[in-house]
Amino acid sequence: MRTLSFIMILGVISLTSFTNAQTRYFLGTGDQNSVGMDACAACHRSGGSATAQYDTWKNTKHATAHTALTSNTSYGYSCLGCHNTGWDPNTANYGADEYVTSNPGGTPNYTINDETNFNRVKNVGCESCHGPLGSSARMLGAEHWGFGTTNKLNYSAEVCGTCHQGSHHPYMEEWSSSGHAATASQAFITGNKSCVKCHVAQNFIEWVENPTTYVDTILVTGDDIEPITCVGCHDPHGSSNPGSLRLPVTGQRVICDACHTVGTEPVNINSTPHHTTSEALSGTPNFGFQYPGQTYQNSIHTFAATERCINCHVKAVSGNPAKTGHTFEASPVACGTCHPDYYTSVDTSNHATRFNYRGIQSTSDSLMNVLRTKLNAASPADSLTDAFKQANYNLLSCEAEGSRGIHNTLLTQKLLRDAIANFTPTAVKEFGAVPSRFNLEQNYPNPFNPSTTIEFAVPERANVTLKIYDVSGNLIAVLQDGELEAGNYRSNFVASGLASGIYFYKLEAGKFNAVKKFILMK
Repeated sequence: MRTLSFIMILGVISLTSFTNAQTRYFLGTGDQNSVGMDACAACHRSGGSATAQYDTWKNTKHATAHTALTSNTSYGYSCLGCHNTGWDPNTANYGADEYVTSNPGGTPNYTINDETNFNRVKNVGCESCHGPLGSSARMLGAEHWGFGTTNKLNYSAEVCGTCHQGSHHPYMEEWSSSGHAATASQAFITGNKSCVKCHVAQNFIEWVENPTTYVDTILVTGDDIEPITCVGCHDPHGSSNPGSLRLPVTGQRVICDACHTVGTEPVNINSTPHHTTSEALSGTPNFGFQYPGQTYQNSIHTFAATERCINCHVKAVSGNPAKTGHTFEASPVACGTCHPDYYTSVDTSNHATRFNYRGIQSTSDSLMNVLRTKLNAASPADSLTDAFKQANYNLLSCEAEGSRGIHNTLLTQKLLRDAIANFTPTAVKEFGAVPSRFNLEQNYPNPFNPSTTIEFAVPERANVTLKIYDVSGNLIAVLQDGELEAGNYRSNFVASGLASGIYFYKLEAGKFNAVKKFILMK
């Protein structure tokens, strides 16, 4: 009680001095072994009167952002602003810049002219993110105590982006172009409460830190809604995980798996799988409908990805500009680390096919197109059968896992082949009279983006193949491969992941074959 009373007295004293001031001043984080009541560590440490964020923060790189680099010859005056607290040459508020002068040509090229006060605000302390908290008398200000104000935490990416941006370390720029930066609207979170934990930073943090007590509720509204920002995944106060991540990058429950998963629910063929990435990579029994009696194997990625998603999707590459991996797009550099022939096997300059290593994605696309064509040919009665639902669930699962077979080639392609083998429509969608001759029509629309329809005629039962090729003669997709009864047919081609350009489609039926050109224009 004495400690609490003392703090409250300080708060009242501070209220007076802060109210009269025009500027908020930096106090510094302090040290838990030698602190006065004018530093954050005075309370925010083990044994203090508030939460002990200091105890974890002191083990982060922020806590030594300046001191760890003072012996580095490339570390100079221009670096100080992001490695210390309160750097603002335009404002006199006890920030680090007030105790340092530039010393061009010197080694180092700066001079600390007030060591005592500089030590208060050196390194990246609490106020770097929370803002200055004191008065000119070096007392905690009224805003910290909540007198007449609202102490709301700032979850925005701009807090971290103040320093983590630019060609040196473009975290902010890369994150801004990623799906994580997409902001959910108030209407979305109100109507989709179960989705909020993966789309709003504040809810995500609550969920990963308290998974057993989290309930689908709306924690934030209006302008407070933040997407999955830096602090969504990284705890700025520090954690035992690499990069101060809120969850580890290895083990059973990792940071990416928190959202990119269907969870532990058993397969329900009447549902639509949403995120199957984690299950695909792990090769768990709830990825796709795994047919009884079949043996399913996993690819090497299941065992070799020591840091799971991080290995490929957060690949940092030095250079000018540097790449931090925070677009979260897979990196060909990561592929080349394990596959020495990668750059001779894949045209990495072609964004659409740069991960088509050994034709894995082409094969997966072809299998999905064959299965999609079969499902599209199903009658209304077919669509009610378990065979249809099982095959359709596999198609949706393989589409939702996102890599077109790269995450787990063996399992993905086995699921697709089994679905193709175990579902045959009882009545195909035919139209018009039985044709008198084989024919291949020009696709429509043409040019197209992203899908187009191809019609062909089969006057008698025949083994029919309809295949897509690029201008180099490489097989892109197989839309039809099997026996068809006499009739007129339509096939839909979706140019998923392909680059704009000229392509060809070829029909072979018995002794008949025909080729036509079409154009994908994005």
